[in-house]
Amino acid sequence: MKLKNGNKIILKQWVQVFLLIIVIGFMAFAIWTIAKSITGPGSNKEELYSYNYNSNLSYRVVLKQNSFFTSNILGMNKQYITSLIDHIEVDTRYNFQSSKKIDYTYSYNIVASVKGTYSSADDDKAAEVWSRDYAIVPLESKNGTGQNISIAKTVSIDYNTYNQIMVDFRNQFGLSVDASVDVALKININGGLPGKDRTLQETNTMTLSIPLVKPTIEIKPDYVNNGGKTIYTPEKQTDVKVNIPLLVFGVALLLFMVFMLKKIGHGLLQSTKKSEYVITLNKILKEYGDIIAKAENIPNLTQYDVVHIKDFTDLVDIEEELHSPIIYNEIREDLECWFMIFNDKTAYKYILRYEDFARLRKSK
Repeated sequence: MKLKNGNKIILKQWVQVFLLIIVIGFMAFAIWTIAKSITGPGSNKEELYSYNYNSNLSYRVVLKQNSFFTSNILGMNKQYITSLIDHIEVDTRYNFQSSKKIDYTYSYNIVASVKGTYSSADDDKAAEVWSRDYAIVPLESKNGTGQNISIAKTVSIDYNTYNQIMVDFRNQFGLSVDASVDVALKININGGLPGKDRTLQETNTMTLSIPLVKPTIEIKPDYVNNGGKTIYTPEKQTDVKVNIPLLVFGVALLLFMVFMLKKIGHGLLQSTKKSEYVITLNKILKEYGDIIAKAENIPNLTQYDVVHIKDFTDLVDIEEELHSPIIYNEIREDLECWFMIFNDKTAYKYILRYEDFARLRKSK
């Protein structure tokens, strides 16, 4: 015997769970709406212009007359014999381009920095012991208005002169120093939109590091090939702004969804208790259906001594002793039923109620 409303209760539970998910989704939307209705404080800025630049540094090693090399010019990225070097030719290229016309001032120079570093036996860290700058291209400054700046310079580096300086330094002080000459193109640009504040400050350095006082050398360029930046107006702080209609809508929706959440949650709790009640009842009817008889009317118990049974299995034991059927009455649909055995003037009664499952939940 299976309770006919069992499947309906289970279905109702699933519907309530589905509605609960929808309500939670609307609550999240309401919270998002409230957050969206309030903006700031914050800041805003406007793009003025942008710029980019590209750099290139290359070199050639010019050799002295010798019987070993068929050409007296060697290209980049080789190992060079110091005693055969006559001079080094360096090409520097720098191009700047702005998205809008700007008033600019730029300056550049090329400097050869000769330096010596020394590491003591007790300390592996190298420290600079001497350096001097030699101007190859003196500082030049230009100004103008436009979108492009181009610098192109080719210089000759008298390698042997710088090498001899460090040879003399080592011989005079008896220090085994590591030496090099760094050839650097230094560029400084500042500017801004015509008639506006000078918002552009750009500095670039392209360096060629050339070892000295070594039998062979490897030349290493050090620079950034390209880059750029976008210039904005200074950030302005904005006040808090509230979209009143959107805020009211979000708050009202949230309050309504809280009410629905409480209502559906309460209904789901009741359905869960009913579901547990139905499952237990169906189990009893299935396992003991051959000794249970369903009654259509509720018996009048005033003429019986009623003995309340705590556990259904105890009622089954009484049935086995008395060989009397268990009478089943549904008192409240899906909420309460009675199981009774009548013997002379005694009625043995077991009550199954859905409220009992609520008490069991609280006691866990």
